[in-house]
Amino acid sequence: MTSLEYALFPGCVASVREFGYELAIRNVFKALDIKLRKVEDFSCCQPACLVHSIDYVKGLALTSRNLAVAEETGLPMLTLCSSCYGNLSRAKHLLDHNSDLKDEVNDLLAKAGRTYRGDVKIEHVVTVLHDESMLPILEKKISNPLSKLKAAPFYGCHIFMPAKYSKFDDPEFPHKLDDLIEITGAESLDYNEKTSCCIGCGSFFGEVSEEASVLLSEMIIGSAKEKGADCIVTTCPFCIMQLEIGQIKLREQGKDFGVPVIHYVDLLGLSMGFKPDELGFDLRRINMEPVVSRL
Repeated sequence: MTSLEYALFPGCVASVREFGYELAIRNVFKALDIKLRKVEDFSCCQPACLVHSIDYVKGLALTSRNLAVAEETGLPMLTLCSSCYGNLSRAKHLLDHNSDLKDEVNDLLAKAGRTYRGDVKIEHVVTVLHDESMLPILEKKISNPLSKLKAAPFYGCHIFMPAKYSKFDDPEFPHKLDDLIEITGAESLDYNEKTSCCIGCGSFFGEVSEEASVLLSEMIIGSAKEKGADCIVTTCPFCIMQLEIGQIKLREQGKDFGVPVIHYVDLLGLSMGFKPDELGFDLRRINMEPVVSRL
């Protein structure tokens, strides 16, 4: 780990729809002596499904503007969301490997008084915590091992796919989230859907995609519960939201799974001795009792 201070890129979901997760991040990172600098000028990461589909270069420029803002701080950029991490990593990879495209984007950024140089480093909460220099620190911080808890890791897709952009983990046989779960003392379960897609923001694109998102939620949550999971542990606030709302909709169909969905940093916080309300558990949509009862 080269830095213990990051330019915080909160994204849209964590800071607006999953602010319990952002609360957990701030409390846990403070306890780990990791500083998060507020940056006023960040904007939406502009997923490729938005402006890029209308004007590819302008869409990429809107994404890359955030990279330029981060470069001005002189700090690595920390994302809270796997989707943001994937989008920003993709933009950096494309610009760093195509000088003509980089010039086109910089021509657009110049109109806003900015330039993308290419020296920004993009991190995600989980990539920071799995750094080889951070793992021994985490082990020392564990004061309340979660030995009674069985956790189903849900990697989702954006954190490591395509692998050439993020280089986070092996997308076919990932292990880093499992490693981090086991550091807390919890048991990390292997199950069929741990690397599946929850469809994320795609669930808002109409009736068909909404139905698909509920079916995916049922597959993911059902597979985890079949293995005896007390909770599902994600790397992304979008996954939290999707799998919680999916359970609410499944409950309306008479299918009550009741499996709490949390982010890894929540699990880490519990093992470090934080109280559930310090991690935003009171803001969750699904009852957290299956987790809290095993502390």
